[in-house]
Amino acid sequence: MTRHVPALALLALLAAACGQGAPQYSGTPPPADQVYGQCAFCHNDLATQMVADGGHGSLSVKCQRCHGDLTPDMVGCGHRSIPRCPECHAQQITHHDPAVAAPQQCTLCHTPHGSPNLLLIRTEVPLTDPTNMTTPCAADDECQPGQVCASTNVTCGTPTQTGGCAAPMVFTNLSGLADGSFASASDPGTGVCEVCHTTTKFYRSDGMGQPHFTTACYPCHPHARSFLPQ
Repeated sequence: MTRHVPALALLALLAAACGQGAPQYSGTPPPADQVYGQCAFCHNDLATQMVADGGHGSLSVKCQRCHGDLTPDMVGCGHRSIPRCPECHAQQITHHDPAVAAPQQCTLCHTPHGSPNLLLIRTEVPLTDPTNMTTPCAADDECQPGQVCASTNVTCGTPTQTGGCAAPMVFTNLSGLADGSFASASDPGTGVCEVCHTTTKFYRSDGMGQPHFTTACYPCHPHARSFLPQ
């Protein structure tokens, strides 16, 4: 029974965290300015998309929670700070040593500004080599077939997310081996856990690998242990 506790806890967290406008839940999203206030006056496109996708895990998380004023009562490029993810998410650990990590390590997989996917997983996940470096690109045709070129979303001259050749991603359920989940049932190698695996024994990006469990990955491979098995 105790083995199922982490899974149940995560499901409870997801249910509490998903915003009103998240597409996997019913309900009509409220106006962007009602949710994000004056920030939506200048950043309306971003705010509208965030409301539609459920925000940063919840519509109750406002812009000021992450972006403190650098120049109060002033607008213009760079007037708000951009925090590091570990300032709030200190327990999560990635696969790689920070010494070889990409500049925006958490944004390899996640986006801070809402996603139609669960857990703020990006719709385009940049792929890395064994040294955790991505392949730079300017257009989709510079990447391998089936890949897309993910933007760095430069704001005020500073990248706000990791870019490069990426795998298109749909992550809408926590079933395990299932379409739109950790490992794809109909297109092996395209699940969120599979796309980066090139040397593992199980669920590799080439669609091959030895037989393995078909349930959700995270009870045995928690984020807090950099996905190492426990």
